[in-house]
Amino acid sequence: MNKILILPLCCICFVSCQHRNSVSYTEKFIDSLMSETYAANQPGAVILVADNGKPVFRKAYGLANYELNIPNKPEYDFAIAAMTKQFTAGAILQLAQNGKLSLQDDVREYLPDYNTHGKTVTIKNLLTHTSGIPSFTENKDFEARYTKDYTHEEQMEYMMKDSLLFDPNTDWSYSNSGYFLCGMIIEKVSGMKYEEYMQRNIFIPLQMTHTYFGQNITPIPGLVGGYFTGNDSVMYKSSYYSWSWAYSSEGLVTCVDDLLKWDEALYSDKIVKQEWLEKAWTPDTLNDGRSTHYGFGWTVNDVQNTKLIEHGGAIDGFLCEAIRIPSKHIYVVVLCNNYFRDPGGVVRAVAMKMAGISTAPPAAVEISTTQLREYAGAYEMHRHGSKLTANSTKEKVLRIVNFRNDSIYNRMMNGRESALTYVGKDLFMNIPGGPYFQFHRDTNNKLSALEIYSATIKYGPNEYEPKSDLPIAKEPKEIQIAPEVLKQYAGRYDLGEGTFLTITTEVNRIFGQETGFARFEMFAESENKFFLKGRERKIVFEKDAAERVTGLVLTQGGNMKGKKVE
Repeated sequence: MNKILILPLCCICFVSCQHRNSVSYTEKFIDSLMSETYAANQPGAVILVADNGKPVFRKAYGLANYELNIPNKPEYDFAIAAMTKQFTAGAILQLAQNGKLSLQDDVREYLPDYNTHGKTVTIKNLLTHTSGIPSFTENKDFEARYTKDYTHEEQMEYMMKDSLLFDPNTDWSYSNSGYFLCGMIIEKVSGMKYEEYMQRNIFIPLQMTHTYFGQNITPIPGLVGGYFTGNDSVMYKSSYYSWSWAYSSEGLVTCVDDLLKWDEALYSDKIVKQEWLEKAWTPDTLNDGRSTHYGFGWTVNDVQNTKLIEHGGAIDGFLCEAIRIPSKHIYVVVLCNNYFRDPGGVVRAVAMKMAGISTAPPAAVEISTTQLREYAGAYEMHRHGSKLTANSTKEKVLRIVNFRNDSIYNRMMNGRESALTYVGKDLFMNIPGGPYFQFHRDTNNKLSALEIYSATIKYGPNEYEPKSDLPIAKEPKEIQIAPEVLKQYAGRYDLGEGTFLTITTEVNRIFGQETGFARFEMFAESENKFFLKGRERKIVFEKDAAERVTGLVLTQGGNMKGKKVE
């Protein structure tokens, strides 16, 4: 995707007004939080905080273009990925309130060729992620398609090849496919292209002049560059991808000022009537009574008797997050072009402070090492993040709770570890600000399951992970390998589908780095076999008959071969 930036002067804007909290104190708090998160010499972010519809803080941080050292500016445009969904939901609600469709309509009424595998899937199911339709972004062969343009009909064919993850309304799994289909339904009902409908019925009426859909045909003036940056501070520009896949699920580009115009319109009937918007801001309930904490295009949570409406987004090189608190008329949004600097924590912290909601974590409670050991074990994961694990693998996925050095650590299979702090009554927490880990016991007082939930923003139903009888694999014993042996492994290995693993050495240390991700250190358990500490990942180097290194096998929930190409 081509990106052009103009006006290479940094712009910092403060808008003063009287606020329920001390204005200067709040500004210092926000500025400090953003400055700590987004360094001046790295790709950064733009934040806008509004009170009663008026900006009280608006500022840019970091770089819009890393290669040219061009600073971000508040008016620059960013890809907002999944925040597109709330606009698509708004368009569906417009058509519903005008009698053009019903939320209870079967999707096959508008897309007769779509295979629902014998189940009735409604438009509401698409909006609430309760359809059971797998998200196409999790398909193992999607990366091979991500850079190629397809027609909507071809993409729909690709999406419906897999059976449903569950019967509609019985579970919840975030599905980009569902919102893609909503875009096609909007086209069928309105007789317009989705992009044209959105411009005519939402963006133009609200004078959202910086809001449009990404495309690969011509350069996009004002769109900042998207970047990946690892813990080693090395920058990687986002790779080329086809915007045709983003479409009505993740395709929008906009700026913080236009998003404020949109948020203000949600307090009136200008775009969608309030009675219909209330449907979007009501958490959907599954057949078994569980709340999904999700409406139409927004998560919906109640924190200390205050409704918080939120959604974020992630697409190559870009992250974003926004919270609206209608009862206090507060809006906080951060648009970010640094994929490894999640704005969610910043947005929530600012919104909570603006609303006067305390988010102080509970105090740590003493616990003996004997008691801590009891929590160690493997727990079967049903959901990873916002999607069912079945969307990406048919294999059993485990969460590992390890006891080590008088502490316990949480680790998802193939993921990094994080220490847990005990706060009492079988409850642990990632401090600061992380989720709660509530262990449950059976009638015999034995640990039987683990429940994980956020103290503020819940995303989907609360999940219970039953304890597994599977043993926890012990970490291999590390051995030292001579530097001259390590050097023979240095090089570039092709993992397929545009992904490479680069191996480098520094004296008696060896490192790996996948395309677009942070560098990691590897540790030897034999001369050609290496492991990562705290992660279920192994790398075995292969040699030919002449003892030349020819490739490697990366084991991570399966085996992936990589041919040495450099």
